[in-house]
Order: sequence, then structure tokens, then C-alpha cells
Amino acid sequence: MRSIFTLFFILIFTATLTAQISKRVLFIGNSYTATNNLPQMIADAAASTGDVLEFDMQVPGGYTFELHSENPTTLELIAEGTWDIVVLQEQSQIPSFPIAQVEAECFPFARVLDSLIRDANACAETMFFMTWGRKDGDAMNCPTWPPVCTYAGMDSLLHERYMMMGADNDAEVSPVGAVWHLIRDTHPEIELYIGDGSHPSAAGSYAAACTFYAAIFRKDPTAITYNYTVPADQAAIIREAAKAVVYDSLSAWYIGTYTFDPFASFTANTATPLVASFENSSTGA
Repeated sequence: MRSIFTLFFILIFTATLTAQISKRVLFIGNSYTATNNLPQMIADAAASTGDVLEFDMQVPGGYTFELHSENPTTLELIAEGTWDIVVLQEQSQIPSFPIAQVEAECFPFARVLDSLIRDANACAETMFFMTWGRKDGDAMNCPTWPPVCTYAGMDSLLHERYMMMGADNDAEVSPVGAVWHLIRDTHPEIELYIGDGSHPSAAGSYAAACTFYAAIFRKDPTAITYNYTVPADQAAIIREAAKAVVYDSLSAWYIGTYTFDPFASFTANTATPLVASFENSSTGA
């Protein structure tokens, strides 16, 4: 009897671990998020694994954290307080500017938005969308700020500043830029940019979608069977890159570090025949 009961409990527990996950996510950003409808792409990728992403987005072109912090639509969406995660994506160049400028024009408004998110829902998580360096650097700002004259220089600064925002706000980071970097280094034949050298191609958005799937659902993105319009061989490479950068190193991006993720645990006492008692030692639930 005892062994049958134990087997039944194990089967129930295993089913719980593999159950469908549903997340409500608000995306706040601009054209980098809007291009190719990235949130819908993430939802379609999740659906291919049996998971569910419900989302809304506020993504006017060229918008900054500062503009979002005073935009009525952005503020109303945050105030709904029904989101598991709110994704914040800054204008593509600002985080790569000189640090004094970033401290004046970016960091304070990241803190404002993060505070609003937590005030609306104490259980909500803020997730920063680490973007990527422009294909050939930032030609507009190169003459006055040489570190952004190349892709490598601009991308390095974006990486650093988004990680600073994650640490400063006890928030998670979706390292899309880091996944792009790996793909550029190892598979340069995959074109991540459209013709402007800034916005994402279909493959670029797909890389972002696989990154977000791993970051939001904490699951292996190689399980995704949805390819969007990306050739199957390239889609497989992109999923492997997202796995290597994100899923295999979740803590490196503060994913789960600052949140009270549920962890199921218990002890069982079966000293009395035909009677079992359990003591719950689960955390974050």
C-alpha cells in the first residue's frame, strides 16, 4: 500500500513539473520590440512547446524610458497590475552613451518604471531587454564618442549598462544582445539585421524570441518547434545559441536571483502502518 501511494505521489509531482506554464507579460519599448511583432513571435514559440504567453505592448517608435515614464498609456498599462513580467527596452543608442549621460538620461527613468511596476503588483518581475550593437557601430555618435564607432564597442557598452540596470533594480535581464553576439561570432552567414544595420531581420527577431522564451519560461529553447519564416537549419542554430547563452546560465542574467521562485519540497513520515503524514517545506509558494 505504501509503495503504491508513493508511486502515485511521484506521478502527480512529475506531471506538475512538466505542466503547461502560462505567463502574462507587458512589453514596454519601441521599434526594436515592434519589428516583426516580437511578442507574438514569443507567444507562437511558447505555444509550440505547450506553454502560453498572454501579452500586451506599448512600443511607439524611438521611445525612451523617460518618455514612457510620462506617457499615459504606458502608465495605465503598468497600473493594471496583472502582469507576471514587465519587459523594459530602452531606445537603442542611449545606454551606450558616456556613463554620465546614461546616469542622467537612462538610469533614473529605469528606476521610475521599475518602481511603478512593483507598486502596481508586488509579485511582478521587471525584465530588461538587452539590445544589440548596430551592425557597423553608431555612425551618428561616432565622431563625438569613439567607443561606439564599431559594433563590438557599442555592443559591449549596451551589455554593461543593461547588466547595471538589472543589478541596480534587482531585476532580470533578457540577454538578446549576448545571443546576437554569439551568432555573429560563430555563424556570420545568418543575417540578423535589415538594411538599416539597426533593426532586426526575421532571424534577428527570432533570436530575440528564443532568448525571451528561455528567460520568461526558464525552459530549454531547443524544444521550440516554431521557426517563424527562418530557414529550419538557421532556426536550429539560433535556438542552440539561446540555450548556450541563456538557459545554461540563467543566474548570470539575474534570472531567478531576485525573485521568490516556488521550490517544492516535503518530508514524509510513514512510521504508522497505512498512514502517511507530510510536512511542507516548500519555499516561495
